[in-house]
Amino acid sequence: MNGKHASQIPFYEPSDAAPTINYNVLLRKGMSPYLCPPGTIFFNKPPTFWEQYGYFILGTIVCFILLALFFQYRISHLNKLKKIQQKEIDTMTSYKNLINNMPILYMQEELIMNEKGTPIELVYRNVNAHFEKSFFRKEDVVGKKASEIFPESMPEFLHFTKMSLAENKAITFPYYFKQIDTFYDVVLKGTHHNNIVDIFCLDSTELHKAQQKLSATNNKLAMALDVANIVPWKWDLRSKTILCDINRPIELSTNDKDVNEEQLAVPDSQYFSKIFKEDRKRVEKAYDDLIEGRSDKVREEYRVINVQNNIHRIEWVEAQAAVETRDENGKPLTLVGSSLVITTRKKMEMELTTARDRAEESNRLKSAFLANMSHEIRTPLNAIVGFSGILASTDEEEEKQEYVSIIENNNTLLLQLISDILDLSKIEAGTLEFQYSNIDLNKMLNELTSSLQLKIKSEKVQLTCHLAEKNCFIHTEKNRLSQLLINLISNAIKFTTEGYIRFGYELRGKEIYFYVSDTGCGIPKDKQKSIFGRFVKLNSFEQGTGLGLSICQTLVEHMGGTIGVDSEEGKGSTFWFTLPYKAAIAVEESIKKEEIQPISIEKNKFTILIAEDNESNYKLFASILKGEYQLIHAWDGQEAVEMFKQYNPQIILMDINMPVMDGYEATKEIRKYSAKVPIIAITAFAYASDEQRVMESGFDGYMPKPINARLLKAQLTEIMQKRIILL
Repeated sequence: MNGKHASQIPFYEPSDAAPTINYNVLLRKGMSPYLCPPGTIFFNKPPTFWEQYGYFILGTIVCFILLALFFQYRISHLNKLKKIQQKEIDTMTSYKNLINNMPILYMQEELIMNEKGTPIELVYRNVNAHFEKSFFRKEDVVGKKASEIFPESMPEFLHFTKMSLAENKAITFPYYFKQIDTFYDVVLKGTHHNNIVDIFCLDSTELHKAQQKLSATNNKLAMALDVANIVPWKWDLRSKTILCDINRPIELSTNDKDVNEEQLAVPDSQYFSKIFKEDRKRVEKAYDDLIEGRSDKVREEYRVINVQNNIHRIEWVEAQAAVETRDENGKPLTLVGSSLVITTRKKMEMELTTARDRAEESNRLKSAFLANMSHEIRTPLNAIVGFSGILASTDEEEEKQEYVSIIENNNTLLLQLISDILDLSKIEAGTLEFQYSNIDLNKMLNELTSSLQLKIKSEKVQLTCHLAEKNCFIHTEKNRLSQLLINLISNAIKFTTEGYIRFGYELRGKEIYFYVSDTGCGIPKDKQKSIFGRFVKLNSFEQGTGLGLSICQTLVEHMGGTIGVDSEEGKGSTFWFTLPYKAAIAVEESIKKEEIQPISIEKNKFTILIAEDNESNYKLFASILKGEYQLIHAWDGQEAVEMFKQYNPQIILMDINMPVMDGYEATKEIRKYSAKVPIIAITAFAYASDEQRVMESGFDGYMPKPINARLLKAQLTEIMQKRIILL
């Protein structure tokens, strides 16, 4: 009842009856509570010790238990923490030992920032033993600036530090330490948290040098493949792809760019599509034989179509191939090979084949030429030698003149043969010379008419020249044009016995048309196409080389024109050629030659100086000029100059090719003393270019060897009429 008075307790009739006793009354009565029956209810009974302190004791016990558990946990935790700390200590020790013992340079550096937060300096905080071994002791480095320790390296390291901070990741870069000739692979990691930068430097010198050697070797191999035009390739038969660069050899150096094999692999159909159509089946069969085991190796030459800048070119390729790998059944899986570009070699082979064919043809032509020349040269020589031998033994003047005429005709023919041979040699050597100048065409043709009129021996043949224009000044090669017309007109004279020979020109727009028409025997239709070939003669019994028309064709083509013939057998022929028409303005010479007043001299005192180193040639001059003039003889150019100064001759006949001083040099020296004395060049050089050089070198006339007595006298007479008055 919790100490309440009985009067305060309402009436209560318990349902479960039990003895109820006042504890204090019981004690006052001296009775023991233990004598009461079980279940007795005591009022005012004081609490027991346990009831009074039970909870406290239990709480205390629980607290002790909890405290014990706490301390046990704490001890356990401390033990674990101690183990962790020890582990950390061990780890740190291991880390320090690792850092110190590993063959890697380690540097821990602190960033120094400016006001803007930009790194401007690095300060060493720690280094490992390998650093000390390689550079400086730890105590000499820690606390010092990187710019003081390694000033040459600091800018580059600071640059990559900034990069690491910006990207918030480790940066790897190569570095060459020049002072110790060492390459390093550097790993740098910086953080904004504590401004600490960890730097690891691995010595990669040997690796770098090995890479350099490998790179050099690869470059050499790449250069060798490129120079040799070799394309290596690999054919995967399962994927039907060919690993290569179909346009050029595979690059062995990728310039720090990774190239996958797939990027170089092309379908085999694409590869074979480049092969020239006519060669493709043969090449495909060769590879089929290799794959099927019918051959051990492929070696084929074929053409491929190469496209560069939209330009298609055909290249020759030599391919070699063999089996690289097989499956368990021996079936080929991959083929390896190379393709060598042999276009240059093929071109050389074809050129050699062509050269061989040309050489064989040249030998054939040479044999034909020599046989023909032997016949053509011996024929006039036979007449010259034969009639020269009997000329001295005959007494009849008429008979002598006939023999002399025969000798002169055969001499002319022989000279023409030699001239044709010389022209042919220049054509073959590619040294044919052309000197273009302004000419009066009408004047040139009139001069040709006068000179060629002398070749016509029959009164039944009339030579005429048709001039299409009143005045015609053109820019052309005068000597070659003359040669063309002379050859064609000479042929017409040879084959025309009666009627006419008519030649001339017509202006036809941008061309000038030349023609030579005759009433000769004509040319059969079947021979008109071949008439311009070498050694071709209409009449094999007619004297001549068969080279004249061939030379004419070469000259015309070189001058940019065309040549042809219109002919009817029995009625005559018209040979024609065209040349580009280029008009020349007819102007007076800007520099006129100084007029030379004729000199007067007594006929018996008229002197001719002959400079000739060959005795026979001098005797020929003496025979031609004997009895008419006083002759003096010089054996070389130097002697000619001295004799000119001593005798003052009125005319000089100067040989060009002489010892000591040639004709050009001697004439140059003589012109220092006199510009008036006429000097005629006597030379065996008979090309038109030689005549031009002679006339440009101070000579007044030109006489080619062999000397024609009539022409020599005519030229002397012409000069004397203009320059000398005989008394």
